[in-house]
Amino acid sequence: MPPAHTLEAAFRAGPSGVGGRDAEEDDAADADADADAAPNQVEEALDAWIARNLAALQERAEQGRSAFEQRLAEAGRGLPRSARGRIGVRVRPQRANRATPGAFSIEWVTYRHVHTAAGVVYLSDDIRKGDGDRYPKSAFRGIVRAWQRPLVEEAEVRTRFRTAAKRCRELDLDGDTPQ
Repeated sequence: MPPAHTLEAAFRAGPSGVGGRDAEEDDAADADADADAAPNQVEEALDAWIARNLAALQERAEQGRSAFEQRLAEAGRGLPRSARGRIGVRVRPQRANRATPGAFSIEWVTYRHVHTAAGVVYLSDDIRKGDGDRYPKSAFRGIVRAWQRPLVEEAEVRTRFRTAAKRCRELDLDGDTPQ
């Protein structure tokens, strides 16, 4: 197992573009003490770091979901109710026993309503992902209306673009470094 100070440095870097740095600065005074920490102390520090950063990431995910829904509502304004479609995004906590505490997922869903004796109930159904954590364009076929497709593709492409841009920076392929 690498020394605790190496783990701490790696985790202090955190995911790019994520807030929560203030919480990490509070731990700066403990950096020297962590170098000689026992494994259980390292695990506790790691759990605390994950909790802080997952909360920040979940907040960003909720903001992205809200922004998508707002763009969708603005684009569908003026359309009859039957033409508005049924696509949405959900940010949901992971409840599996083996999931990291605070872990969440971002999922595309379709909404539908069912008439019951108690009234109308709104339900959501997950849209199937492709390989890994990606949604292929075909997953949206028959679900997304023509006017919604650019909004969905923008949301999906933006996520992939950011992942690719981050990877390019990690490999020093971002165009700023002469080769």
